Amino acid sequence: MMKKMSMVGGIALGCLLSAQVFACGIKGTAVNSDGSKIDGTATVSTTWNSKKAFPRDGKYRLELGPNACGERTIVFLDGREVGRFKVDGWTTVNLVRTW
Repeated sequence: MMKKMSMVGGIALGCLLSAQVFACGIKGTAVNSDGSKIDGTATVSTTWNSKKAFPRDGKYRLELGPNACGERTIVFLDGREVGRFKVDGWTTVNLVRTW
């Protein structure tokens, strides 16, 4: 019985780890046009899903999930389109707020 439970636990752990390994998203820096770091005053979003990121100390990370891998999405900063990108693992998208 104990061997069966540990095998099931190992399979479940393996599934969780693979979901983490194959997760995709965008990450990068977020600065104002003068070069100052954005800190909690902006929202990063995409057309992929409704998740949002809020840059802290000039950095952000937005997980889009494993289904986003290899797909294209539009990235927005404060609701304004900043570009279209193919999500390949953790894709770096550095943002500059010019308004």
